[in-house]
Amino acid sequence: MKLTRNIKVMALTVGLSMMLAGCFQETKATPQVQETVNETEAPAESRESDQVLLRSTGESEPLGDVKTHDLTLFFAHKTAMVAPDHVVGDRIIYTDSVGEIGNDVYVYDATDKSNQRIYQTSKTIGNLVGIQDELVWIEYEMTADNAYAWTIYRMKLNETKPTELAEGVSAFETPVPHLNATDEHVTWVDYEASETLTTSAVMQFSPATETVETVQTYTLQEGERRDGEYVFDYRDSEGGVIVHRSLFVDGEKATKLTTLEGTFDRDMDALIDFEAGEDYVALGREGRAEFVGLTEQAKTFQHKSAQSKITFDSFLFLPDQRILFREGMNRLLIADMNDGTVSSLPSQGGTTSKPIYRDGQIAYAELGDGGLITFYTIDVN
Repeated sequence: MKLTRNIKVMALTVGLSMMLAGCFQETKATPQVQETVNETEAPAESRESDQVLLRSTGESEPLGDVKTHDLTLFFAHKTAMVAPDHVVGDRIIYTDSVGEIGNDVYVYDATDKSNQRIYQTSKTIGNLVGIQDELVWIEYEMTADNAYAWTIYRMKLNETKPTELAEGVSAFETPVPHLNATDEHVTWVDYEASETLTTSAVMQFSPATETVETVQTYTLQEGERRDGEYVFDYRDSEGGVIVHRSLFVDGEKATKLTTLEGTFDRDMDALIDFEAGEDYVALGREGRAEFVGLTEQAKTFQHKSAQSKITFDSFLFLPDQRILFREGMNRLLIADMNDGTVSSLPSQGGTTSKPIYRDGQIAYAELGDGGLITFYTIDVN
Protein backbone atom coordinates (compact mmCIF):
# COMPACT_ATOMS: atom_id res chain seq x y z
CA MET A 1 0.00 0.00 0.00
CA LYS A 2 1.21 3.49 -0.74
CA LEU A 3 0.92 5.44 2.47
CA THR A 4 0.84 8.70 0.55
CA ARG A 5 -0.97 8.76 -2.75
CA ASN A 6 -3.30 10.72 -4.95
CA ILE A 7 -6.15 8.83 -6.50
CA LYS A 8 -8.30 10.25 -9.23
CA VAL A 9 -11.80 9.99 -7.93
CA MET A 10 -15.24 9.86 -9.49
CA ALA A 11 -17.29 8.94 -6.45
CA LEU A 12 -20.74 9.13 -5.06
CA THR A 13 -21.22 9.42 -1.30
CA VAL A 14 -19.94 7.08 1.38
CA GLY A 15 -21.85 5.73 4.36
CA LEU A 16 -19.87 5.96 7.59
CA SER A 17 -20.56 4.06 10.79
CA MET A 18 -21.64 6.25 13.70
CA MET A 19 -20.78 5.77 17.31
CA LEU A 20 -24.12 4.24 18.28
CA ALA A 21 -24.70 2.34 15.06
CA GLY A 22 -24.01 -1.32 14.38
CA CYS A 23 -21.91 -2.65 11.50
CA PHE A 24 -21.05 -0.86 8.27
CA GLN A 25 -23.53 -1.12 5.46
CA GLU A 26 -22.27 -3.11 2.49
CA THR A 27 -21.44 -0.80 -0.41
CA LYS A 28 -22.12 -1.34 -4.09
CA ALA A 29 -18.44 -1.74 -4.81
CA THR A 30 -17.81 -5.33 -4.06
CA PRO A 31 -14.60 -7.60 -4.64
CA GLN A 32 -10.77 -11.60 -5.66
CA VAL A 33 -8.09 -12.53 -3.30
CA GLN A 34 -4.45 -11.89 -4.10
CA GLU A 35 -3.47 -13.63 -0.90
CA THR A 36 -5.95 -16.25 0.28
CA VAL A 37 -6.73 -17.23 3.84
CA ASN A 38 -5.55 -20.66 4.98
CA GLU A 39 -8.37 -23.02 4.07
CA THR A 40 -9.92 -25.05 6.86
CA GLU A 41 -12.80 -27.44 7.03
CA ALA A 42 -15.48 -25.27 8.65
CA PRO A 43 -18.68 -26.70 10.10
CA ALA A 44 -22.01 -25.57 8.72
CA GLU A 45 -23.74 -22.66 10.41
CA SER A 46 -25.28 -23.77 13.69
CA ARG A 47 -29.02 -24.27 13.71
CA GLU A 48 -30.95 -22.55 16.49
CA SER A 49 -32.05 -25.96 17.75
CA ASP A 50 -28.39 -26.88 18.35
CA GLN A 51 -27.74 -23.82 20.51
CA VAL A 52 -27.92 -23.75 24.31
CA LEU A 53 -30.14 -20.95 25.60
CA LEU A 54 -28.34 -18.81 28.18
CA ARG A 55 -30.07 -18.73 31.56
CA SER A 56 -30.90 -15.24 32.83
CA THR A 57 -29.75 -14.46 36.39
CA GLY A 58 -30.95 -10.83 36.63
CA GLU A 59 -28.47 -8.16 37.65
CA SER A 60 -24.83 -9.20 37.53
CA GLU A 61 -22.39 -9.43 40.38
CA PRO A 62 -19.86 -6.57 40.28
CA LEU A 63 -17.20 -7.14 37.64
CA GLY A 64 -14.86 -5.00 39.69
CA ASP A 65 -14.51 -1.50 41.10
CA VAL A 66 -17.09 0.76 39.37
CA LYS A 67 -16.45 4.51 39.14
CA THR A 68 -18.84 7.15 37.81
CA HIS A 69 -17.79 10.46 36.32
CA ASP A 70 -20.37 13.22 35.83
CA LEU A 71 -19.35 15.23 32.76
CA THR A 72 -22.64 17.08 32.35
CA LEU A 73 -21.14 20.52 33.03
CA PHE A 74 -18.67 20.04 30.19
CA PHE A 75 -21.46 19.14 27.77
CA ALA A 76 -24.06 21.78 28.55
CA HIS A 77 -24.07 22.63 24.82
CA LYS A 78 -24.64 19.02 23.73
CA THR A 79 -27.83 17.19 22.95
CA ALA A 80 -26.23 14.03 21.56
CA MET A 81 -24.15 11.31 23.19
CA VAL A 82 -20.45 11.78 23.93
CA ALA A 83 -18.57 8.62 24.94
CA PRO A 84 -15.12 7.28 25.83
CA ASP A 85 -12.88 6.29 22.92
CA HIS A 86 -9.88 5.20 24.99
CA VAL A 87 -8.90 4.89 28.65
CA VAL A 88 -5.46 5.03 30.27
CA GLY A 89 -5.44 4.69 34.05
CA ASP A 90 -7.56 7.57 35.40
CA ARG A 91 -7.60 9.41 32.05
CA ILE A 92 -10.51 9.02 29.63
CA ILE A 93 -9.99 10.16 26.04
CA TYR A 94 -12.95 11.12 23.89
CA THR A 95 -13.82 13.20 20.81
CA ASP A 96 -16.45 15.92 20.63
CA SER A 97 -17.96 17.53 17.53
CA VAL A 98 -17.65 21.26 16.93
CA GLY A 99 -20.71 22.62 15.16
CA GLU A 100 -21.55 20.95 11.86
CA ILE A 101 -17.91 20.23 10.96
CA GLY A 102 -14.74 19.72 12.97
CA ASN A 103 -13.80 17.72 16.02
CA ASP A 104 -11.84 18.13 19.23
CA VAL A 105 -9.95 15.48 21.21
CA TYR A 106 -10.29 15.77 24.99
CA VAL A 107 -8.73 14.09 28.01
CA TYR A 108 -10.84 13.87 31.16
CA ASP A 109 -8.68 13.27 34.24
CA ALA A 110 -10.75 11.50 36.88
CA THR A 111 -8.19 12.24 39.60
CA ASP A 112 -8.46 16.03 39.49
CA LYS A 113 -11.75 16.12 37.51
CA SER A 114 -10.19 18.29 34.81
CA ASN A 115 -11.21 18.29 31.16
CA GLN A 116 -8.48 19.33 28.71
CA ARG A 117 -8.64 19.72 24.94
CA ILE A 118 -5.45 18.29 23.43
CA TYR A 119 -6.21 18.51 19.71
CA GLN A 120 -8.52 20.41 17.37
CA THR A 121 -9.32 19.95 13.68
CA SER A 122 -11.68 21.53 11.17
CA LYS A 123 -12.19 18.10 9.57
CA THR A 124 -14.37 15.22 10.78
CA ILE A 125 -12.81 12.58 13.00
CA GLY A 126 -14.18 9.21 11.90
CA ASN A 127 -13.10 7.41 15.05
CA LEU A 128 -10.27 7.32 17.60
CA VAL A 129 -8.59 4.35 19.28
CA GLY A 130 -5.61 3.93 21.56
CA ILE A 131 -2.91 1.58 22.78
CA GLN A 132 -1.81 2.71 26.24
CA ASP A 133 -0.59 6.32 25.79
CA GLU A 134 -0.59 6.15 21.97
CA LEU A 135 -3.66 7.68 20.27
CA VAL A 136 -4.57 6.90 16.67
CA TRP A 137 -7.44 8.52 14.78
CA ILE A 138 -8.71 9.13 11.25
CA GLU A 139 -9.83 12.46 9.79
CA TYR A 140 -11.69 12.98 6.53
CA GLU A 141 -13.31 15.64 4.36
CA MET A 142 -15.22 15.65 1.08
CA THR A 143 -13.29 16.43 -2.09
CA ALA A 144 -14.42 18.45 -5.09
CA ASP A 145 -15.24 15.15 -6.82
CA ASN A 146 -17.57 14.05 -3.98
CA ALA A 147 -15.14 11.46 -2.69
CA TYR A 148 -13.55 11.51 0.78
CA ALA A 149 -9.91 12.34 1.39
CA TRP A 150 -8.71 10.83 4.67
CA THR A 151 -5.62 10.81 6.87
CA ILE A 152 -4.71 8.56 9.82
CA TYR A 153 -2.74 10.28 12.60
CA ARG A 154 -0.92 9.08 15.70
CA MET A 155 0.04 11.05 18.80
CA LYS A 156 1.19 10.23 22.32
CA LEU A 157 -0.70 11.76 25.22
CA ASN A 158 2.28 13.90 26.23
CA GLU A 159 2.71 15.29 22.71
CA THR A 160 1.02 18.34 21.18
CA LYS A 161 1.35 17.63 17.45
CA PRO A 162 0.26 14.45 15.65
CA THR A 163 2.28 12.48 13.09
CA GLU A 164 0.75 11.31 9.82
CA LEU A 165 0.52 7.52 9.59
CA ALA A 166 -1.35 6.92 6.32
CA GLU A 167 -3.59 8.73 3.86
CA GLY A 168 -5.86 7.97 0.93
CA VAL A 169 -9.08 8.78 -0.90
CA SER A 170 -12.30 6.78 -0.62
CA ALA A 171 -13.95 6.74 -4.04
CA PHE A 172 -16.58 4.76 -5.93
CA GLU A 173 -18.66 4.36 -2.76
CA THR A 174 -15.94 2.63 -0.77
CA PRO A 175 -16.00 3.67 2.92
CA VAL A 176 -13.52 5.73 4.85
CA PRO A 177 -11.44 3.27 6.94
CA HIS A 178 -12.69 2.51 10.46
CA LEU A 179 -9.98 1.87 13.06
CA ASN A 180 -9.93 -1.17 15.34
CA ALA A 181 -7.42 -1.56 18.18
CA THR A 182 -6.10 -4.41 20.30
CA ASP A 183 -3.47 -4.15 23.03
CA GLU A 184 -0.76 -4.55 20.37
CA HIS A 185 -1.84 -3.01 17.07
CA VAL A 186 -4.34 -0.85 15.18
CA THR A 187 -6.15 -2.35 12.19
CA TRP A 188 -8.06 -0.83 9.28
CA VAL A 189 -9.03 -1.71 5.71
CA ASP A 190 -7.67 0.50 2.94
CA TYR A 191 -9.86 0.56 -0.17
CA GLU A 192 -8.60 1.50 -3.63
CA ALA A 193 -11.23 1.57 -6.35
CA SER A 194 -11.66 2.23 -10.04
CA GLU A 195 -14.32 1.42 -12.61
CA THR A 196 -12.72 -1.99 -13.22
CA LEU A 197 -11.08 -3.05 -9.93
CA THR A 198 -11.67 -2.67 -6.18
CA THR A 199 -8.95 -3.66 -3.71
CA SER A 200 -9.51 -4.18 0.04
CA ALA A 201 -6.22 -4.32 1.96
CA VAL A 202 -6.20 -5.21 5.67
CA MET A 203 -3.56 -2.97 7.26
CA GLN A 204 -1.98 -3.00 10.73
CA PHE A 205 0.13 -0.49 12.62
CA SER A 206 2.26 -1.63 15.57
CA PRO A 207 3.53 1.11 17.92
CA ALA A 208 6.11 -1.33 19.31
CA THR A 209 7.80 -1.81 15.92
CA GLU A 210 6.79 1.55 14.39
CA THR A 211 5.65 -0.26 11.25
CA VAL A 212 2.59 -0.43 9.01
CA GLU A 213 2.12 -3.68 7.14
CA THR A 214 -0.38 -5.26 4.77
CA VAL A 215 -1.89 -8.34 6.41
CA GLN A 216 -4.23 -9.52 3.68
CA THR A 217 -5.39 -8.24 0.28
CA TYR A 218 -8.67 -8.96 -1.51
CA THR A 219 -9.54 -7.86 -5.06
CA LEU A 220 -12.78 -7.61 -6.99
CA GLN A 221 -13.02 -7.39 -10.74
CA GLU A 222 -15.84 -4.94 -11.42
CA GLY A 223 -18.17 -5.19 -14.38
CA GLU A 224 -21.40 -6.77 -15.48
CA ARG A 225 -20.38 -10.10 -13.92
CA ARG A 226 -18.24 -9.43 -10.87
CA ASP A 227 -15.53 -11.85 -9.84
CA GLY A 228 -13.50 -11.83 -6.62
CA GLU A 229 -13.88 -10.65 -3.02
CA TYR A 230 -14.71 -7.43 -1.21
CA VAL A 231 -14.48 -6.72 2.55
CA PHE A 232 -17.42 -4.60 3.69
CA ASP A 233 -16.94 -4.94 7.46
CA TYR A 234 -14.25 -6.15 9.84
CA ARG A 235 -13.18 -6.40 13.50
CA ASP A 236 -9.95 -7.06 15.37
CA SER A 237 -9.78 -8.39 18.93
CA GLU A 238 -8.14 -11.16 20.98
CA GLY A 239 -9.24 -13.75 18.41
CA GLY A 240 -7.57 -11.86 15.58
CA VAL A 241 -9.00 -10.13 12.53
CA ILE A 242 -12.42 -11.29 11.33
CA VAL A 243 -13.85 -9.97 8.05
CA HIS A 244 -17.36 -9.90 6.61
CA ARG A 245 -16.92 -10.14 2.85
CA SER A 246 -18.75 -10.65 -0.41
CA LEU A 247 -17.52 -13.49 -2.62
CA PHE A 248 -18.38 -13.35 -6.34
CA VAL A 249 -17.84 -16.27 -8.68
CA ASP A 250 -18.83 -15.48 -12.25
CA GLY A 251 -21.40 -12.97 -11.03
CA GLU A 252 -22.92 -15.22 -8.36
CA LYS A 253 -22.64 -13.75 -4.85
CA ALA A 254 -22.13 -15.37 -1.43
CA THR A 255 -21.54 -13.59 1.90
CA LYS A 256 -18.82 -14.97 4.19
CA LEU A 257 -17.63 -14.29 7.75
CA THR A 258 -14.01 -15.38 8.09
CA THR A 259 -11.15 -15.07 10.55
CA LEU A 260 -7.80 -14.47 8.86
CA GLU A 261 -6.30 -17.24 11.01
CA GLY A 262 -8.77 -19.70 9.48
CA THR A 263 -10.48 -20.69 12.75
CA PHE A 264 -13.91 -19.63 11.44
CA ASP A 265 -15.24 -19.50 7.87
CA ARG A 266 -18.97 -19.64 7.23
CA ASP A 267 -21.69 -18.33 4.99
CA MET A 268 -23.14 -15.51 7.06
CA ASP A 269 -25.43 -12.59 6.31
CA ALA A 270 -28.01 -10.49 8.19
CA LEU A 271 -25.56 -9.57 10.96
CA ILE A 272 -25.81 -6.51 13.20
CA ASP A 273 -22.35 -6.99 14.72
CA PHE A 274 -19.67 -9.64 15.32
CA GLU A 275 -16.37 -10.24 17.11
CA ALA A 276 -13.85 -13.08 17.36
CA GLY A 277 -12.40 -14.40 20.62
CA GLU A 278 -9.99 -17.27 21.23
CA ASP A 279 -12.76 -19.80 21.94
CA TYR A 280 -15.92 -18.13 20.58
CA VAL A 281 -17.20 -15.97 17.76
CA ALA A 282 -19.95 -13.60 18.92
CA LEU A 283 -22.74 -12.75 16.50
CA GLY A 284 -25.31 -9.99 16.93
CA ARG A 285 -28.57 -10.44 15.07
CA GLU A 286 -32.06 -9.01 15.24
CA GLY A 287 -33.65 -10.36 18.41
CA ARG A 288 -30.77 -12.56 19.52
CA ALA A 289 -27.05 -12.88 20.20
CA GLU A 290 -25.14 -16.07 19.41
CA PHE A 291 -21.82 -17.29 20.80
CA VAL A 292 -20.39 -19.96 18.49
CA GLY A 293 -17.82 -22.29 20.04
CA LEU A 294 -14.55 -22.69 18.12
CA THR A 295 -13.33 -25.81 19.91
CA GLU A 296 -14.80 -29.28 20.37
CA GLN A 297 -15.31 -28.59 24.08
CA ALA A 298 -17.02 -25.21 23.58
CA LYS A 299 -20.81 -25.24 23.27
CA THR A 300 -22.70 -22.77 21.12
CA PHE A 301 -24.92 -20.48 23.21
CA GLN A 302 -27.76 -18.12 22.40
CA HIS A 303 -29.38 -15.21 24.22
CA LYS A 304 -32.82 -14.37 22.88
CA SER A 305 -34.74 -11.17 23.55
CA ALA A 306 -38.46 -10.91 24.08
CA GLN A 307 -38.33 -8.09 21.50
CA SER A 308 -37.86 -9.63 18.07
CA LYS A 309 -36.54 -6.45 16.43
CA ILE A 310 -34.03 -5.38 19.08
CA THR A 311 -30.34 -5.37 18.12
CA PHE A 312 -27.25 -6.81 19.81
CA ASP A 313 -23.76 -5.40 19.31
CA SER A 314 -20.46 -4.23 20.89
CA PHE A 315 -19.06 -7.62 21.94
CA LEU A 316 -16.01 -7.49 24.24
CA PHE A 317 -14.17 -10.59 25.43
CA LEU A 318 -13.31 -10.38 29.14
CA PRO A 319 -11.22 -12.72 31.32
CA ASP A 320 -12.65 -16.04 32.52
CA GLN A 321 -14.81 -16.75 29.46
CA ARG A 322 -17.10 -13.75 29.96
CA ILE A 323 -18.41 -11.64 27.08
CA LEU A 324 -19.78 -8.12 27.50
CA PHE A 325 -22.31 -6.91 24.91
CA ARG A 326 -25.09 -4.36 24.39
CA GLU A 327 -28.80 -5.01 23.95
CA GLY A 328 -30.52 -2.22 22.05
CA MET A 329 -29.10 1.11 23.14
CA ASN A 330 -29.81 1.09 26.87
CA ARG A 331 -28.59 -2.17 28.42
CA LEU A 332 -25.23 -3.91 28.85
CA LEU A 333 -25.17 -7.67 29.41
CA ILE A 334 -22.58 -10.21 30.54
CA ALA A 335 -22.64 -13.72 29.06
CA ASP A 336 -20.72 -16.28 31.12
CA MET A 337 -19.65 -19.21 28.98
CA ASN A 338 -18.57 -21.23 32.06
CA ASP A 339 -22.02 -21.63 33.57
CA GLY A 340 -24.22 -20.71 30.59
CA THR A 341 -25.76 -17.60 32.14
CA VAL A 342 -26.47 -14.02 31.12
CA SER A 343 -26.86 -11.08 33.48
CA SER A 344 -27.20 -7.31 33.17
CA LEU A 345 -25.00 -4.49 34.42
CA PRO A 346 -26.69 -1.92 36.68
CA SER A 347 -28.21 0.91 34.61
CA GLN A 348 -30.04 4.18 35.12
CA GLY A 349 -32.09 3.45 32.01
CA GLY A 350 -30.53 6.06 29.73
CA THR A 351 -29.00 5.66 26.31
CA THR A 352 -25.81 3.63 26.64
CA SER A 353 -22.81 4.04 24.34
CA LYS A 354 -20.79 1.21 22.89
CA PRO A 355 -18.38 0.08 25.63
CA ILE A 356 -14.61 -0.20 25.19
CA TYR A 357 -12.15 -2.48 27.01
CA ARG A 358 -8.50 -1.50 27.43
CA ASP A 359 -5.82 -2.74 29.82
CA GLY A 360 -8.33 -4.36 32.19
CA GLN A 361 -10.77 -1.42 32.19
CA ILE A 362 -14.25 -1.15 30.72
CA ALA A 363 -15.44 2.35 29.87
CA TYR A 364 -18.75 3.59 28.48
CA ALA A 365 -21.16 6.52 28.72
CA GLU A 366 -24.79 6.92 29.62
CA LEU A 367 -27.05 9.76 28.48
CA GLY A 368 -29.82 10.30 31.01
CA ASP A 369 -32.83 12.55 31.36
CA GLY A 370 -32.18 16.26 31.00
CA GLY A 371 -28.93 15.67 29.10
CA LEU A 372 -27.08 14.16 32.07
CA ILE A 373 -23.90 12.56 30.69
CA THR A 374 -22.07 10.06 32.91
CA PHE A 375 -18.90 8.15 32.08
CA TYR A 376 -18.43 4.78 33.77
CA THR A 377 -15.18 2.89 34.27
CA ILE A 378 -14.89 -0.64 35.68
CA ASP A 379 -11.62 -2.26 36.77
CA VAL A 380 -12.39 -5.83 35.76
CA ASN A 381 -11.54 -8.54 38.28
